[in-house]
Amino acid sequence: MEFDYVKFVNEGFDAQEKYAKKVGDPGPTGLMLIEKINGKLHEADLEFRYAKIIEYFGHLMEEAVEARVYVPRRSWKNGEQSYLDSPELRKEFIAELYDILLFHRAILAYAGVTGEEFAEIAAEKQAYNQVRKDHNVNGSEKVNATPSEELAGKCASARFANNNYDRD
Repeated sequence: MEFDYVKFVNEGFDAQEKYAKKVGDPGPTGLMLIEKINGKLHEADLEFRYAKIIEYFGHLMEEAVEARVYVPRRSWKNGEQSYLDSPELRKEFIAELYDILLFHRAILAYAGVTGEEFAEIAAEKQAYNQVRKDHNVNGSEKVNATPSEELAGKCASARFANNNYDRD
């Protein structure tokens, strides 16, 4: 069985439209159409879109915590059961990881990111990560920004988006 991630992401638009219709909310495809017609979203639609993305990030993190439960976490406990101990626990662990993907896909849909766009940027980011001099696999340079500067995009890795980085 082959898993086509680009197709999976693209199918997320229809999945979210179905959920949105059921509860009477605008879906991601409808919001993208409004944006295309008007050149931008009205403030209320934009706020709704952001709220859905934030909501789905919350669900994604909840699923990550649920998956984490299957990984031994207390080093002082002898023989704590984990996903490696039984096929049933392993299956539950993998199911939680899949739930993470479902919410990731919902975030991409409401953000208006297609599978093709995500795959393209993911490939670019992977290429960038392969040559970063501040990663211990690629080099030994020290990180030149604080964590808060990195979060604000004030660091060398922020240049990734402009393809302005050393590939040598």
